[in-house]
Amino acid sequence: MLYQISWKMYNDKKMECYKAFSLMTPEDDVKDAGEEIKIIGRWHGVGGGSGVCICETDNVEALTGWMVNWAGMCDITVLPVVEDATLRKVVSEKLK
Repeated sequence: MLYQISWKMYNDKKMECYKAFSLMTPEDDVKDAGEEIKIIGRWHGVGGGSGVCICETDNVEALTGWMVNWAGMCDITVLPVVEDATLRKVVSEKLK
């Protein structure tokens, strides 16, 4: 399943969060997310402090664990999402 993760850094934790993130390698990103989560892409707001990530996992516990890694520095929202084809199929079937 696909998830959209949105975050906004807490003002008093911004520099701590920037430091933690800036020291990470791509390998660290994989370790941070865990083996059961595939990061599709991550985008950061211009000016920093907020952003969005799309990831894929079938393990909501693993996803929750990943979010806990950053919960002390960011306000995080996780939203299940679907692609166009999935939504079209569901809507088309409901409209029959």
